[in-house]
This record gives sequence, C-alpha cells and structure tokens, in this order.
Amino acid sequence: MSKSASLTSGLVAVKGHAAPAVTHVQAMRHTEKPVGPNYYKALTVKLDRERYEALKNLGVKLDKKSQEIFTEALDLWVEKELASARATQ
Repeated sequence: MSKSASLTSGLVAVKGHAAPAVTHVQAMRHTEKPVGPNYYKALTVKLDRERYEALKNLGVKLDKKSQEIFTEALDLWVEKELASARATQ
C-alpha cells in the first residue's frame, strides 16, 4: 500500500483566506470576450413539433440551415419592432 501525502500547514488554508489553485491552462486563458464578426452566443430554442417540422422542411426546400432561417426571421422581427417603437414615440 502506498503512503498518502502528508498534510502540512502550508496546504491548509486559514478560514476566510482560501483561494482556488491556478493551473497552467487557466493562467493562459484570455479574459477578453471575443467581439466582431466571429462573435456568437449559443441559444437554445424550444419549438413545438409543428414549428420544428416546418423549419426543417423549409430548410430542405430553400437549401438553408435552420440557423440561417431563424436569424433572418429574427432580424425581420427586430426591424419591425423597432419601426413600430419609433412610430409610437
């Protein structure tokens, strides 16, 4: 049986002064968030079966990915809502 490592006072943190260990990989991470044309944020959307099938069927007919169809639809909706908000001001 191998001998376990001994706990010395250097390994025990004083209450209220504990800090996470930093690994080499963590130290190399960038803290800046990506911006520009390569930035994206993942989003999960739940669709009922009818909408899901309509989206997929339309994608096949138009030879477009669901992402493209969804993005175009969202852009049109945002444009419409902004125009409506400006009209009521």
